[in-house]
Amino acid sequence: MLWFESEMPELKGDLPHERFLTYPTAHSKSNQSKTASGYLQTRGFCGFKTEAANGVGLQMNLLLFNTRHSRVRASTISAIARFDERYRPFGTKEAIHRCSPELWFVKVVCTLLVRSHFCLDSCLGYLSQNLTPLTSFEVITRLDNPRLAVRFLEFSRVNLSLIHSFKTYNLLLRSLCESGLHDVAKVVFDYMRSDGHLPNSSMIEFLVLSFTKVGKFDFVKELLSQLPSEKIAMDTFTSNSLLNWLVKQNKVNEAIFLFKEHFRLYSRPDTWTFNIMIRGLCRIGKVNKAFEIFCNMESFGCSPDVVTYNTLINGFCRVNEVDRGHWLLKEVKLRDEISPNAVTYTSVILGYCKLGKMEEASCIRDEMINSGIQPTAVTFNILIDGFGKVKMGLKLWDEMNAKNISPNVYTFAILINALCKDNRLDEARRFLSQLKCRDIVPKPFMYNPVIDGLCKAGNIDEANAVVAEMEEKRCKPDKVTFTILIIGHCMKGRMLEAISIFNKTVTIGCGPDNITVNSLISCLLKAGMPNEAFRIMQLASEDLNLAFPSLKKPMPLASTDIPVAP
Repeated sequence: MLWFESEMPELKGDLPHERFLTYPTAHSKSNQSKTASGYLQTRGFCGFKTEAANGVGLQMNLLLFNTRHSRVRASTISAIARFDERYRPFGTKEAIHRCSPELWFVKVVCTLLVRSHFCLDSCLGYLSQNLTPLTSFEVITRLDNPRLAVRFLEFSRVNLSLIHSFKTYNLLLRSLCESGLHDVAKVVFDYMRSDGHLPNSSMIEFLVLSFTKVGKFDFVKELLSQLPSEKIAMDTFTSNSLLNWLVKQNKVNEAIFLFKEHFRLYSRPDTWTFNIMIRGLCRIGKVNKAFEIFCNMESFGCSPDVVTYNTLINGFCRVNEVDRGHWLLKEVKLRDEISPNAVTYTSVILGYCKLGKMEEASCIRDEMINSGIQPTAVTFNILIDGFGKVKMGLKLWDEMNAKNISPNVYTFAILINALCKDNRLDEARRFLSQLKCRDIVPKPFMYNPVIDGLCKAGNIDEANAVVAEMEEKRCKPDKVTFTILIIGHCMKGRMLEAISIFNKTVTIGCGPDNITVNSLISCLLKAGMPNEAFRIMQLASEDLNLAFPSLKKPMPLASTDIPVAP
């Protein structure tokens, strides 16, 4: 037994029959031995050639370390031979059947990269002879660490003058961007260009979307500026997706820039492209710019659809230019290829309601019905809210039921709020009771007007009962609900209950605002409870991050506008 075999444990790696040990002897028949599994081993200067009995050869060259040839440490060889399981490029059976030296080489390089204490500089000769663009791609494919992959890419470019394939760069750029390493990706992109590779459409589209989403718009402009010189075009779907994402992120100016400088010149805009741009401009109030784009659609061979008209009409109505919106409604009615829908009419109705022109709004509603278009729940909600009167609201409610139009949560909320303003709390509560037989998920803003009305009327117990009903329907009180209850109990002189409600808000993380806490403190002081007032102030300062005067100053004993019951 050789000196190093006694200190090296049996290798139980991918090929348990192989011992990859170098020894300074030349190839000869005397240097061949047969392993226990029936393989022939040929000992050579750079490694063993292990041959199966059927004549198939497996070549595993170990690296040429700068060590004494007769004293290669078995621990070093063992570490290389037993590859890290996380980076196994293929399984044992696959290795045996495929018998590919290249695959073994890939695995060795991956292991050396993962185990950073191995220095690649010591094996430049070996790597320069065996590393190719194909094998380097396989190495990067099997490394799930993008930074490590970049380190390998840079090492091979600088020390081995290796020109990597476009496929390698494409893989690495996508991996870096998906890992959020966009600054590193920019460097790798420059490497790719210096190696003589041009980005294709797919790469440009991916990089533009990825860099835009992280806000690196300067690099996006740089990429897109290369489109004309390299004769690369982005497809319409990708361009629209990018524009749509920018508009949703309120980056309308960036979207307009891309459209004017690149997409309208180097891609084919369609109707969706123009709809996105019109929507973005209307959202920021630039309806005149949106109208200019609308007028230029036909010069690009595009025709507006009903979505285009609806978006522009809604934009005009939002800035109170309802007459222009109404004019567009008339225009779309005259077109043969498209017809207005419920959204078209409802947008104009909303515009007139905002201006208080209810007669015009009613006329548009009648025109809508005469055109054979059924008003929706949204249409009725706008009209009920626009009239603002209980009598007209209930009439529209009855009309909805007659037309079998199901009210939604906002229909209930608008009517309940109107009834509470008119001090018709019993009717408002009856509307709340209807929710039991409706497929509507109740919201706090539906209950808050009723609770507020009952508290102001001094009916605290009834207000608490409504809160209990609310919680039974799995509708959690919000900050407004708790504020109403705290003020209501203070007005009634029920300070202990007000304190209990306040403590609950702090516990569930729904603490009231500064005004409510100040009102509670003032009421506590008026009720002769300075210690509780001090505790509330201290708790609000620490847990709710509310600002109060110095706690060391004497507590003021006067003043609040909230009357406290004797």
